[in-house]
Amino acid sequence: MITIEKLKKRFPAGEGYVDIFSGLDFHLPEGWFISVIWPSGSGKSTLLNLLSGIDRSYEGDILLDGDSLSDLSDTQMTQFRGKNISYIFQNFKLIENLTVRENIDLIVDLNKLERNFSTEEILQIVGIESKIDTYVYNLSGGESQRVAIARAFVWKTKLLLADEPTGALDASNKQIVMDLIVKLHKKIKNTIVLITHDDEVAKLSEKVYKVANTSLVEVPKNKL
Repeated sequence: MITIEKLKKRFPAGEGYVDIFSGLDFHLPEGWFISVIWPSGSGKSTLLNLLSGIDRSYEGDILLDGDSLSDLSDTQMTQFRGKNISYIFQNFKLIENLTVRENIDLIVDLNKLERNFSTEEILQIVGIESKIDTYVYNLSGGESQRVAIARAFVWKTKLLLADEPTGALDASNKQIVMDLIVKLHKKIKNTIVLITHDDEVAKLSEKVYKVANTSLVEVPKNKL
């Protein structure tokens, strides 16, 4: 599903550079759900930006389902991203002056995507079917994140990227959100990469990795 070959990524720091990855090789099979523990405030979105083709300033290669991202032009990458990658963000990134239904249907209709669920079905699964015609600005934080989850799972995607999906939520809503992500993953068997600084959140994925010495190292859950 995801193959990373000899990936090098660095950022300017003072008069020099800081290496984030240095010759990283990594393979993630289709249908796996992994978490990457990344300390807060240390460029935690870097990996997701690389996997989604938003950040294209790197050496090496990243392949998604056999397609090399470096072979795509910026326009092709934008089109590829729209059809193959879904997202869940910490700050939801919903359109507040649209209804719940419109937020979910917009991306599906715009890109002519194949669905896993109807809008009504996915909202029933995440427990907010009664909010289908409610404007997003009237939702609570927990409800907004459920809409974001519904939007990410409603269509057939090769890859779901989740960037601190529980970071803005209290303990109760954090558990609800992670339970939904796990439930929906088991139902459709999609591939998920979740970035978090929360060990308890990471434990709910199938495998856990951390960034260490410019590489990704698997961490046994009983060591968290």
